[in-house]
Amino acid sequence: MRHFFVVIFLLISATSFGQKLEWIPFNWVGDSISGKYFDKLAITIPVTLDNLPNKMNMQFDLGAYETMIYGNSIKHYLTKYSELNNKLDTTLKFRVQSQTNYKFRGVALKLGSVSFGSRNIGQFKNFGDVIPADSINTQTEKSIGTIGPDLFENRILIIDYPNKRLSVTSELPKQFSKAYFRQFKIKDGRIKIPITINGKDEDLMFDTGSSLFSLITTTERANEISTKPIIDSLKISSWGEYYMVYGQPIKSKIMFGQKQLNQSVVYFDKRKENENSYKNEDIWGVTGNAYFLDNIVIIDYKNKRFGVK
Repeated sequence: MRHFFVVIFLLISATSFGQKLEWIPFNWVGDSISGKYFDKLAITIPVTLDNLPNKMNMQFDLGAYETMIYGNSIKHYLTKYSELNNKLDTTLKFRVQSQTNYKFRGVALKLGSVSFGSRNIGQFKNFGDVIPADSINTQTEKSIGTIGPDLFENRILIIDYPNKRLSVTSELPKQFSKAYFRQFKIKDGRIKIPITINGKDEDLMFDTGSSLFSLITTTERANEISTKPIIDSLKISSWGEYYMVYGQPIKSKIMFGQKQLNQSVVYFDKRKENENSYKNEDIWGVTGNAYFLDNIVIIDYKNKRFGVK
C-alpha cells in the first residue's frame, strides 16, 4: 500500500512542478554578407508536408504575415506528388508583396515531430530558389518556405535559444512562471514589444527573421542614440530586394524592463519604404533574436505578453 501512495505522490509532483512539453528543434543558418560571415543569419525548422518523405525546412520568421511555401522551391515536388499539387485552391487567396497568391487546402503540417494539424498554407508564386528535380530526394534539408505567426495564434510560444528548440502550448508551464513579462501590442499577428530606449518606452516589432540586428530603425532615430561614426555597412536583402544598411555604436542604455540588453550597434537604412513602414506600424524600429540569444523567450499570444527568462 505504501508503494501505491509513493507513486501517487510522484505523479502529483510531476504535474505540479513541470509540464511536459513537446520540443521542436531548430537550426541556425550561417552565410556571408558583404564579405563577412554570420553564423546566426537565420533560424530554420525541419518540417513535413502531408507525410512526404523528403527532407525540408522553413525559415522561422515572426515578422512575416503568415506561413507560406515558396512557389519556385516547391515546383518539382508538385510535379512528383500530384496529391499535394491538387490541393492548390484558387478560391483561397492571400496577398504578399502586392500580389495575389493562392493557398494549398488541408495540408498536414509537422514542425519537427509535432503535428500542427491540417492547415491551409499559402504559395508565394515565383519566389524562392529553385530546387533541382534530381536533388529533392537527397538527405540534405531543402528550404521551401517561411513559418509565420499564424501557427501560434491564441497559444503560447516558447523559444529556448540556448538549447535551439521551441515549444507551443496552451498553458504556461510553471517552470516559466517567474519569467519577466511585459504586455505587447499585436497587429496582423506581428507583435510589438516595449523596449526602453533613452529612458522612454518604445514599441519595436519583434522579428525572428531579423537575426543580424539588435536594432534597426531610421537614420534620425539611430543618430539620437549613437556616437554617429558609421562602423559597419552591409548589403542585405528582404523578400528579394537588396539595399544597404549602416551601423553605428549605441551610447544609450537599452532595457527590457529591469533587464539591460547588451550594448551593440544600431543599424539604419535610407529607404523611404522602410521609414513609411515604421510610421504605418507606429513602431520605433525592429529588434530580433540578437538581444535574447542567452535567454528563453515566452510569447504569450493568449494574454499579449512577452517574457524573458
